[in-house]
Amino acid sequence: MKQFLTLWILLGFSFFSFGQDNNQLLEEIVEQIAEENDEELDYGELYEALYYFAENPINLNKTSKEELRELYFLNAYQIDKLLVHIENNGKLLSYLELQTIAGFDVQTIQNLLPFITIKSSVTTKQLLANINQYIIMRDQFYLQEQKGYISDEDGDIHYFGNAHRTYFKYRLKNTFLQAGITAEKDAGENFLGVNQSYGFDFYSAHVQAKKIGKIKNIILGDYQMNFGQGLVMQSGMSFGKSSEVINIQKSGNLIKAHTAAAENLFFRGTAIQIEPLKNLELIFFLSSHKVDANIVDTLENDELAFSSIQGTGMHRTESELLDKNVILQNHFGTHVNYNYKQLNLGLSYYKTKIEGEYQKNISAYNQFDFNGNSNQNFGIDYQYLYRNMNFFGEVGRSENGGVAHINGVMLGLDKTISASLLYRDYGKKYQSEYANAFGERSSQNEKGVYFGLEFTPNHKFKIKGYADNYEFPWLRFGVDAPTKGNDYLLQADYKISRAIKMYVRFKSENKEVELPESTAISGKRKDNFRFHINYKEGENWSFANRFETSLIDFDNTRTNGYMLYQDIKYKPLFSKFSFTSRYVLFNATEYDNRIYAYENDVLYGYSIPAYYGKGSKIYLVAKCNVIRNLDFWLRIAQTTYTDRDVLKSGWDEIEGNKMTEIKLQLRYKF
Repeated sequence: MKQFLTLWILLGFSFFSFGQDNNQLLEEIVEQIAEENDEELDYGELYEALYYFAENPINLNKTSKEELRELYFLNAYQIDKLLVHIENNGKLLSYLELQTIAGFDVQTIQNLLPFITIKSSVTTKQLLANINQYIIMRDQFYLQEQKGYISDEDGDIHYFGNAHRTYFKYRLKNTFLQAGITAEKDAGENFLGVNQSYGFDFYSAHVQAKKIGKIKNIILGDYQMNFGQGLVMQSGMSFGKSSEVINIQKSGNLIKAHTAAAENLFFRGTAIQIEPLKNLELIFFLSSHKVDANIVDTLENDELAFSSIQGTGMHRTESELLDKNVILQNHFGTHVNYNYKQLNLGLSYYKTKIEGEYQKNISAYNQFDFNGNSNQNFGIDYQYLYRNMNFFGEVGRSENGGVAHINGVMLGLDKTISASLLYRDYGKKYQSEYANAFGERSSQNEKGVYFGLEFTPNHKFKIKGYADNYEFPWLRFGVDAPTKGNDYLLQADYKISRAIKMYVRFKSENKEVELPESTAISGKRKDNFRFHINYKEGENWSFANRFETSLIDFDNTRTNGYMLYQDIKYKPLFSKFSFTSRYVLFNATEYDNRIYAYENDVLYGYSIPAYYGKGSKIYLVAKCNVIRNLDFWLRIAQTTYTDRDVLKSGWDEIEGNKMTEIKLQLRYKF
């Protein structure tokens, strides 16, 4: 009874706070997910999905796996348990029922509430009429001049374009239809100049329709795909090891529009998902688009030979422009998924054909990497839900005979204890350009065992941790011998009151690496300790403090670093103006001691910099509702170093010890 009362109070507070300030809650959830992962992912994609569902909540009584997967923070086990509960017990009558479902703790329910409803179904006419549209324009630049934009003795400038990074996005979306255009010019790239006659350097567009009879999803334009556990195909956003120690399973079996400005690892063409029979789904896709590559020769048949495919998307100089869109990649494939009660079985296949010859510089460590113009991948994935156990896995095979497999289980031992166990074995010969399965490095040349445990004795306290032991059976870049390593994480979360919550985290990474100027192998240990606290003052003000240290022990030498920051957020209810500010002190003289931290940014923007060197940073993010449907964001960030007089390197070099970044953004909703 006490737990239900606590949940009821939290539910009421969540509804109130969300109704007052959508953006604030969304920022908190995205920040929470980013902090848990410590990875530099494109969180703009996550933000956009959550923002849509905040304004158009998912009806849990009429939803699907595909729709729930777009929430990201729900894992496959939670989704299946929710749908099974509804199937066995009928429609949800109250949000309180969520606490009776395995895998749904108070924190998960709190995160879920802003994006769901259990109201009676709306009509198709109402859904069609509920169209969300917006335009975003963004510009960012440094106040300090960089070397590549300064004229030399002959009056020449290294970069063709100006120092501004410019971004445009248009999006239309409702339950059945989505369309959009994304355009971007990176800093240094030309705009409507001699070398760029189409305005922006990069364009992406798509049209997507859902729920048209047997057609569940169809996309024309740019898109991403996730199959199974990502061993054959995982081109979209994917989380790895994090303090969310139980969430190790990929959602899988999903096609979605490519909406980010990333210029690689997406498909261009068409993809369709159909349901010809009950419990049977088919996905077919076809893609053809040009990519950047380092050209080394022209072959007799006028095809090009290239040494590597470029993923930076930078086209600022003559040499970079010569590598732009020079290789045509063609892809086609299919995924078949069969669902029978609690069992899901999937079959994946895709073929890659490159109009050119891949001539990679072969060394001992990479001799098993893809090096040709054609590849095929096959995969079988499964998921089986039995009581409070969720079994999952995938096996993949590439055209050269390389094999990889992953198998895991998530366990709900009781209401307070959950566990996860995973084993992976990715062969050294396995090749898949779009593989992104769970692991330490990549989906090749890796074996490992992962174990995670989470204990929640009450709604205020949670302790969780994982241990991951892995090895690289073959050589890898920079290490001319098989090696092994392990990662450990332990975190304790404590909610002191409604206004105050904190956590402490210890993470240890132990890897075998090659000693400098030697082929000898030695262990390298990195320990991170973090203390973090959030607290609120009334409804308008919130604060956060973090202290983190980094200690490295390698080759009889110890190096250390630390970071300390203070956050201040002012977000008054019903106000047109709000702001977030942070002041950071850091001292990590060695790059290996760098410390990452998520930073607040403009809407759909993200920043996860590495703090290293010695200095400080201050930033301010301000938002203003100029008029109805028109929002303006300003972000000013200045970093000051006390241990150097030259910042960055190469043509991005800045003279002096200060670096000031400005970001401006307008959004218009209609």
